[in-house]
Amino acid sequence: MQSANNGEVVTKFSRQAADLGAVYLYQEGLFVRAYNEGAYAFIHQVLACKPLRRFVKSAGADRVVCGVPLTVLAQLAGFAQATPFEPLSWRWPLRLPVERALYEAWRDALPLSVPRASAVLAGASASTAAVPAWAVADLAQRLMNQWLQFNVATSTPVAALNLVADLQRQWHEREVT
Repeated sequence: MQSANNGEVVTKFSRQAADLGAVYLYQEGLFVRAYNEGAYAFIHQVLACKPLRRFVKSAGADRVVCGVPLTVLAQLAGFAQATPFEPLSWRWPLRLPVERALYEAWRDALPLSVPRASAVLAGASASTAAVPAWAVADLAQRLMNQWLQFNVATSTPVAALNLVADLQRQWHEREVT
């Protein structure tokens, strides 16, 4: 989400970094998410939830995100203090501003996850370097065939979840070998 502000582009990340006295929340589907310093503040001052730190290739940096369903957020007593600033976005003022040094230490302590799909496609993964491309393509084709043969109309939701789990297991076993 970007907006123009006096000729410069303001992103959700730069907006949050510039205002450590509030959490900026963005509705994305059924969830409301906070990023970086806002995620830290949300978790420590509003509602404990699980953060995720991941590398974002397009940004060339890691980002921290946390989120809760909109229905949960709307039930929090302090949500009445949040003011809308863009469609589906809110600024929630904090009792105490975020101390950047504490945020940085917290962020550095979080495990960094690198999306597997981009590593596999880029050939950057050590496990894919050892596996010939034809073997990866062959496994992908076999998994796709299993997926296409699955009949959603005659299956239960549990059977669908079991299929997804089995396909993931087969793919992850390939990555380990």
